[in-house]
Amino acid sequence: MPVQLTPLRFLAQSERREPEKTAIVCGETRLTYRAYADRVRRLIGALKGLGVEHGDRVAYLGLNCHRLLELYYAVPARGAILSPLNVRLTAPELLFILQDLEPKLLVTDQTLLPMAKALQARAGVPIVLLSGPPETEGVLFYEDILAGAEPIDLMAGDVEESDVAEIFYTSGTTGRPKGVQLTHRNLYLHALGVAVSAPIHADEVQLVGTVPLFHVNGWGGPQFIVAQAATQVVTSRFDAGEFYRLVEAEGVTLAMLVPTMLAAVLNYPGRRSHDTSSLRRVIIGGAPPPPALIREAREELQVDCSVGYGLSETCPVLTLATIKDSLKDAPLEEQYQLRAMTGLPIVGCDLRVVQEDGLEVAHDGKAVGEIWVQGDMVFDGYWRRPEETAQAFSDGWFRTGDMAVVEPSGYLRIVDRKKDIIISGGENISSVEVEDALYTHSAVLEAAVVARADQRWGEVPYAFVSLRPGAVATGEEILDHLKGRLAGFKIPHGIEILPELPKTGTGKVVKLQLRESLKNR
Repeated sequence: MPVQLTPLRFLAQSERREPEKTAIVCGETRLTYRAYADRVRRLIGALKGLGVEHGDRVAYLGLNCHRLLELYYAVPARGAILSPLNVRLTAPELLFILQDLEPKLLVTDQTLLPMAKALQARAGVPIVLLSGPPETEGVLFYEDILAGAEPIDLMAGDVEESDVAEIFYTSGTTGRPKGVQLTHRNLYLHALGVAVSAPIHADEVQLVGTVPLFHVNGWGGPQFIVAQAATQVVTSRFDAGEFYRLVEAEGVTLAMLVPTMLAAVLNYPGRRSHDTSSLRRVIIGGAPPPPALIREAREELQVDCSVGYGLSETCPVLTLATIKDSLKDAPLEEQYQLRAMTGLPIVGCDLRVVQEDGLEVAHDGKAVGEIWVQGDMVFDGYWRRPEETAQAFSDGWFRTGDMAVVEPSGYLRIVDRKKDIIISGGENISSVEVEDALYTHSAVLEAAVVARADQRWGEVPYAFVSLRPGAVATGEEILDHLKGRLAGFKIPHGIEILPELPKTGTGKVVKLQLRESLKNR
């Protein structure tokens, strides 16, 4: 049998190479690569004892934890499929996913046990509890099943690279959530592509969990960090104060944030009391940030800050906005603009920006098309959704639904989601462009622009913002600020100041909720 491209090889090789190096820091728990691999081997044995077989699904409903990082290797080593669930979903949403997924086990933590038990009553799935009072009835305990298990070697299973290793459910903003199937081959080659393109070094210490691990494993870290025998520092959830504490205490070198998280970090009152000199890079994803945010991160934190872009269907990273060699001497302001763009494809990613007629757009920074991709990291279809899988592809290319331009420099720049383009009086308006203009106001912390129905124009832009701590501004002042910065038809026809914008579990602003709030206005 030929050598299979599976991420299981990463942990096996890193244990041999660096057995005593710290692999994971999670609260009071510190695991070397030897200890990490040993726990995974015992977990493989435990899963076998519980009847988990090839093709079975194991669902995880819990906060970020070293045990989830163990599941990322043990479940696929059984030939089974791991599916981390969004902890911010409602009970009906989670029930739909569990009934669609039909997992063999549901692994949860004490904080979510009441929800898990309510789901168990409807979905009939056994519960494995990560930790909690020993008198808890009707559950298995994670540490107990590990302690009593016979270890099984990582590479002992009958696993092929085409096997599905993980299923992540989409947000369901355009309908029922769909399970994105990622194979061993997808995950293996995606990790190598990121490690080469980012690049990721052996001395990397990544802060894991700022972007939740239920979100395409926090952007692939459990694979590409382990591939380099680097270190993962786990935080259960994002908190700006905890971010600074862990960076200082653990010598964190790399963090991945969405724009709202980076804004919170930069506006944290106690930031100057912490030593962040170890931090080398911050990668921003989830939404296009304004260049001003990139500049502020560089000036305040002294870090390289740039954008990464991807989707659940692509493991997820497709592009990174690193500065290519031919532009390394460009003025700083130009570099900030480049770093805020969608960037350049990573190794292993073939990418096109395609017009409605099927032709690629001119590289002029103006012509808009949809991003289509092929490559090692493109998913294996939606779980039990053959028709929707077929609709997502055109001539073998995955259609992302993201609209972009290509600059003369070759950098992509997303202008909007296809569904978020605002068409007002026949003019296309990029909500991202309007949001970038709003961010130039010194009082604005968060901004989101959506379409509002209009009898005359069909639809018009409407803005929602939240303000920086201690800042004061009226909606009228903010809209006046846009005059001269945007064409008149792009200026929002209204603005609402909120204490905080609604967000998903990964920190993205929920534009659907904002659009819904405008329906009866």
